[in-house]
Amino acid sequence: MNTETTTLYQVDAERVAWRTVGDEAVLLDVRNSVYFALDSWAVLLWPHLVTGATAADLTAVLAAHAPVDPERAAADVRSFLAELDTADLLNRH
Repeated sequence: MNTETTTLYQVDAERVAWRTVGDEAVLLDVRNSVYFALDSWAVLLWPHLVTGATAADLTAVLAAHAPVDPERAAADVRSFLAELDTADLLNRH
């Protein structure tokens, strides 16, 4: 089974406070009082993570809006998810 199409990633709403500022977003890990800044491409993906999305969903969104090929979009999504996961800001369903 392909985890890119079956694992649903969702922001841990109890752990993250966030606000968009122009084409960027600022996140606050409320447990550790650590701020994160998202660039415009990550901001594009963020609403999908708030509601829940698979890596394949996120890759499709990024590939549709960014000037990158699908393989690069998939690699960027994996990297973004890994960063959020390392910070313990995501839930998996």
